[in-house]
Amino acid sequence: MRNARFRLVFALFAAAASFFGPGFKAARGGAWLMPPGAGQVIAYTDYSDSNKAFDIHGSLVTVPAYQKLELGTYLEYGLTDWLTLVAAPSYDRIRSPTPGQSYDGLGESEIAARIGLYRWDDAILSFQTGLRTPGASFDLLGPLEIRRAASVDVRGMGGRSCIVAGMDCFVEMQGGYRFFTENQPGEWRIDLTSGLRPLPRLLMMLQSFSSISNGPGPYGHYAWTKLQPSVVYDLAPQWSVQLGGFMTVAGINAGRELGPAAGVWYRF
Repeated sequence: MRNARFRLVFALFAAAASFFGPGFKAARGGAWLMPPGAGQVIAYTDYSDSNKAFDIHGSLVTVPAYQKLELGTYLEYGLTDWLTLVAAPSYDRIRSPTPGQSYDGLGESEIAARIGLYRWDDAILSFQTGLRTPGASFDLLGPLEIRRAASVDVRGMGGRSCIVAGMDCFVEMQGGYRFFTENQPGEWRIDLTSGLRPLPRLLMMLQSFSSISNGPGPYGHYAWTKLQPSVVYDLAPQWSVQLGGFMTVAGINAGRELGPAAGVWYRF
């Protein structure tokens, strides 16, 4: 029973590891739309290496070491003043010990559309829906051999910009649900972002990503919350670089991710 529980914990390490990409979105938060004819491209990479996971009680336990390298691109383009198109292809390289399954191939990539609902001078409400490709095997240790299914992601998004002590800042919240095909259980998603610009060229961000699922059969219940601090420095009007890190700070039947991340931004 103990080994079975550890297999499930380690299997869900892969599921939790696949959702880092959304952290590299717009500098003002994902709720805002791009102006018509304008866009941005963000090329990013992140690396996770850990041998800890949260068990069914939320306590940290030791599991076989897990490594994941992700390479991805995030593209936003403003089609009209109320519609922004999104594309996010990614590539995963996953390594897990025997009898686990390693994986090299397409990560959970997405195409999406964001629609503006209401706008004020300093705030916005929007809605986004997207199609996501399958990810790596749901169970890296091998007994289930179930690949993460394709999904539809729907979410409401709200953001507000403000000035604190003379510094530009913004806050944003996203709440949504991810519907998976092949009768795999869905996930509730809550993403929070705050940003502060202490210098004209420097943006400091703190982001939180959470997922909750209560699936039947072999999937079971899992939940996790990940924090990601980062800084974005503007090299030029069109170019920026982003450096940061991430760590899973709480979870149930979920891996504790921990590692660095970096990105290059281009605005056009």
